[in-house]
Amino acid sequence: MNRPAWLLLSSRLPREPSRLRLGVWRRLRRIGAVLLHDSVWVLPAGDETREALEWLAQEIEEQGGTALVWEATALSADQDRRVVDHFRREADERYAEIAAAAREIRDAVVGNRRGGTRRRVPRPGAVAHALRRLDGLKRALRLERRRDWFRAPGAAAAAAALQEIGAELERAAGAEQGGGRRAVGD
Repeated sequence: MNRPAWLLLSSRLPREPSRLRLGVWRRLRRIGAVLLHDSVWVLPAGDETREALEWLAQEIEEQGGTALVWEATALSADQDRRVVDHFRREADERYAEIAAAAREIRDAVVGNRRGGTRRRVPRPGAVAHALRRLDGLKRALRLERRRDWFRAPGAAAAAAALQEIGAELERAAGAEQGGGRRAVGD
């Protein structure tokens, strides 16, 4: 079995303005990098990740910081496994947040049968607004799947939650509109 190769980015940015640090952190999170230690970020090695880190390193240096990008292999299969597990845990947390946000949207509009909250009749326009917010979560799920380098198991549960909640909101929209339906899309 081939052992994975890793790309690492170590950087140092000026303390001020702090927006530079925040911008770098956001970019690294957006591409699915995992923080190993202090300012050492890791991604699986590949053309796409190499290009992303090289561009980011160049931008860091243009902003007065320093950045090093290198390729490495772990010294043991156990280390590789721990890094992969770290990627999966972080992705699962993000998937769980997406599913929880969908449940909050649903509960705010129609209530929650399982939690003992009684069903309520949604106020006019609330279901349509909830469906738009759910569409935003579907986009977030697609983004998460693109940066989920090791196919975390939480993806399936998040997708199922969005689909189930979408169907429930669609039924509420149909009832609100006297039977009219909105197309369900992913």
